Amino acid sequence: MIKAVIDIGTNSVKYLLAEVCSNDKPIILKDMVKITRLGEGLSKTGRISPQALLRSAETAEEFVLDAKKSGAGEIRIVGTMALRTALNAADFMRRIWEHAGVETEVLSGEDEATLSFWGALSGFDPGNVKNCCMIDTGGGSTELVFAREGQIVSRSSLKTGALTLTEKYFSKDIVSQEDLMNAEDELKELFALTKPPFRAEMAVGIGGNVTAMASVFRRMERYDPTEVHGTILSEEEINRQIGEYSTKTGDERRKIKGLDPERADIILAGACIIRYAIQFCGCSEIVVSDRGLRHGVLLSM
Repeated sequence: MIKAVIDIGTNSVKYLLAEVCSNDKPIILKDMVKITRLGEGLSKTGRISPQALLRSAETAEEFVLDAKKSGAGEIRIVGTMALRTALNAADFMRRIWEHAGVETEVLSGEDEATLSFWGALSGFDPGNVKNCCMIDTGGGSTELVFAREGQIVSRSSLKTGALTLTEKYFSKDIVSQEDLMNAEDELKELFALTKPPFRAEMAVGIGGNVTAMASVFRRMERYDPTEVHGTILSEEEINRQIGEYSTKTGDERRKIKGLDPERADIILAGACIIRYAIQFCGCSEIVVSDRGLRHGVLLSM
């Protein structure tokens, strides 16, 4: 049977189409991402703007139409941080139902973290690693999952992401040292709200921010998920990229080899969160997984 997952994120809408057989791994037919900025301005107003709602809804509806044309027998739409918090989230979900005929399920932070964890680890074998931590830096939240020998020990969702942190501290074309320090102070306060259950031996990173950093590290002319998957980013490389992003204007960042121009404005915030997150879980590097929430949802189907 062909199944489809549409993940409505704060920064992007992701679409996964796969053929699922009972005894085999799913065969991925399509895996697409479109940046729509559903959460643009949400932290200031508490509401999804009409423009952001329209952009994101139309994209989701296009993906539903494609899934139906492709013969999908089951289509699941899931929403994350933006739809958990927006005062007018119901308006967005009503629009999707009226135009596409599919209900949108808003995941709790814990469910999002769990599904993301299983999706991330579905892409490779962590081998004999006893203690690991999955880090998912999205547009509006950051999920942390600690697991021991494949069993989840703790899950947490922090209310900060690349889009929200950018709007607070990095919206100017030139980033100052004061901006960086203020962002660092906020991350310190947010991460202090939770406590790691143990020191992780391996950190696994998912989401558009860490995969973009892997693409920049590999200086890719064209994004290749198979090449990105399994890339190891050292803390030194993460610091190098933060230094590069923080000293360039938006236009200069858009010219960086390997970086999607549409992600150039939020990549600095994403990199700062990733740096703090790996330090938080006790690691000095992060292994990049090109898989994530949508793959976890597919597995649950």
